[in-house]
Amino acid sequence: MKKIMFMAVALASAATAFAQDDLVKQALKEKDPAQAVKIITPALTSDQTTNKAAAWGALSDIQYQFYSNAYEQMVQNQFKTEKTPIDTIGMYNGVIESFKAAFKCDEFDMQPNEKGKVKPKFRSKNASRLSAVRNTLIDAGSYYYGAKEYGKALDAWGVFVCSADAPMFEGKIAKDSTYYLIADYAALAGYLSKNYDSAVKYATIALNDAKTKSEALNILFSSQKETCKTKEDSVAYFNKLKELRAKDQNETQILFAINEYLSYPGRLAEKEAWCAEEVKKVPNDKYVWAFLGEAQMNQQKYAEAVASFKKSFEVDPSFIEVEYNLGASLVLQATAMKDQLSGATGRLSAADAEKVKAIYTEAKTHLEKIKEADPNREKVNWAYTLYQVYYGLGDAEKAAEIEKIIGGGY
Repeated sequence: MKKIMFMAVALASAATAFAQDDLVKQALKEKDPAQAVKIITPALTSDQTTNKAAAWGALSDIQYQFYSNAYEQMVQNQFKTEKTPIDTIGMYNGVIESFKAAFKCDEFDMQPNEKGKVKPKFRSKNASRLSAVRNTLIDAGSYYYGAKEYGKALDAWGVFVCSADAPMFEGKIAKDSTYYLIADYAALAGYLSKNYDSAVKYATIALNDAKTKSEALNILFSSQKETCKTKEDSVAYFNKLKELRAKDQNETQILFAINEYLSYPGRLAEKEAWCAEEVKKVPNDKYVWAFLGEAQMNQQKYAEAVASFKKSFEVDPSFIEVEYNLGASLVLQATAMKDQLSGATGRLSAADAEKVKAIYTEAKTHLEKIKEADPNREKVNWAYTLYQVYYGLGDAEKAAEIEKIIGGGY
């Protein structure tokens, strides 16, 4: 009795497997590709399907029909007065899905058989057919992007980029300027569709081309900031920035992104520590010295800030923003020294007064130079800081002149 039951189970399993494989055959006979997709879909994921490579290969064939039908209609329209409408969406979606199905087909197609040998049956056919229409994926992405369907645009452009590394093409697809441009487009579509992981993925690829690098960095930074919901996320973002910085110390966009991250409240000490280490690696980077000075100035370490700003100014004497920070730090240093040395009496000895005066005078040199170079305060608002210098030096006449410029406001 048990033997008969086991046989019944075996027969049922065989019947189920046959039914799933039969769906593949039915789908390939169906002339309507939309109906064929419905027929074959259950067989794609069923454990009873004996030949998954054939099933996915069949789906790739069926999806390709959407494209070939539309293309054939476009050809016929060239000879017609009244044009037949083209199923543009069906055509583009068919190409995208045909590629995806071919990728899955190839995964199964390259698995070893019962003898441990790999004998692909579908790779050559799929690769030959799809490589010829790969650029249609670019058009598909442009179409969906123009319709503001950014998720679909990401889908199309993403498949274009990923196909370059697909084993089924065996490295036959060149990673040229078009490849990196479409990677950049895919990154943008990913960002706009709020698929930030994909945006980061494709932006990272686009970093490798000089023409797309700048835009890719913007997308990369923006996408990763969007995912910073926890402290761990922020740390991961900063680690990514440091990784990029280590690979390219000449890219100022990366450095500015690091500075932006480290300038958040509560990170001043971390900013100072990072910059202090970084200037050892790149002692001639004016921005790193400037950022180190900012961290020190905001922690009221005025003497250290002055030294750092001077280093930055030595690298680039035309760096007017850092020269202003240098002058401002000197003013703050002089004010702090005056308060410290005057003590409870509020009076300075003659020697101490000269020390304070010397610092104000040094600040005056820099700020008057800035005033001359930037009279309308378009780059830096030097007016109130210079007023503090004149006031500290007891130059009432010059202080009054600045008051007129300030006009009651800083």
